[in-house]
Amino acid sequence: MAEAPKIDNNLCTMCGLCIEICPRDAITVVDGELTTLEGECILCSHCYAVCDAGAISFDPDVLRAVKFRTIRFDDIPRRNVTPADFVNFSMSRRSVRKYREIPLSDNVLADLVDFAVTAPSGSNCQNWCFTVINGRDKVFELANKIRRFFERLNVIVRNPVTRYLSILFAGKKLLKYYKNHYNSVEMGLNEAAKGRDLLFHGAPAVILVHGGTSGSTPFEDGQYAAYNIALLAHALGLGTCFIGYAKETIKRSKGIRAYLGIPAHHRILAVLTVGFPAVEFGRFALRKEYPVRFF
Repeated sequence: MAEAPKIDNNLCTMCGLCIEICPRDAITVVDGELTTLEGECILCSHCYAVCDAGAISFDPDVLRAVKFRTIRFDDIPRRNVTPADFVNFSMSRRSVRKYREIPLSDNVLADLVDFAVTAPSGSNCQNWCFTVINGRDKVFELANKIRRFFERLNVIVRNPVTRYLSILFAGKKLLKYYKNHYNSVEMGLNEAAKGRDLLFHGAPAVILVHGGTSGSTPFEDGQYAAYNIALLAHALGLGTCFIGYAKETIKRSKGIRAYLGIPAHHRILAVLTVGFPAVEFGRFALRKEYPVRFF
């Protein structure tokens, strides 16, 4: 039962909070003492977090406290951030597409990943993995591999006969790509030939979030984790940007996946650039009108 909480009944006050908070009813009372039911725990650690007596713990090889290398913080939860401060901070985060030539330490990037895994996940699966590419030369090499992928793709879709024959085995994917992306990608390839990095925008680091597809919400889980990275990066004075072209390319390229050491059964959930912004925004961005209905 290594994955079940350990209960010290000498410390337990029998307050019952752990029983009430457990989402799987994995904790119960037997003969006047707390005990756990084998195979029921999903490792959410709600019982640990609610126990003021310190009577509940977990095997450190199964669950660990999140530790940061460059950030000091209280290990007692605080919820005294005002709504106004939270809204101001969140709205001031922008997608950054121009970075300064300042390298990032491995420790800072490791802290971003450690904060990523504090995000919620469906059934507490935490089924995510991270690949960190740190160094402008490494990022540019990945950009070049993606560039070569699109060069080959554009050669294929440039031929109208190939585009229409592909309907027989690939549906209308190539037709849609040609209509929606061919021209912009061709422009990007021309700029890349001049040494410009229009894909990663000169960022010194890139973080990939990937994982298997088991669990109830694997794709949403990856987005939560990725946005945690974006928020903490913003608090650290860094910028981020979600790179959709890179996500879709790495998902489809066996060669790039092998180069990055990403397992074949993993889905690419997010690709983010990270670095110091070269531009400072002094006003909040505007937003489109949106539909909403209340029932």
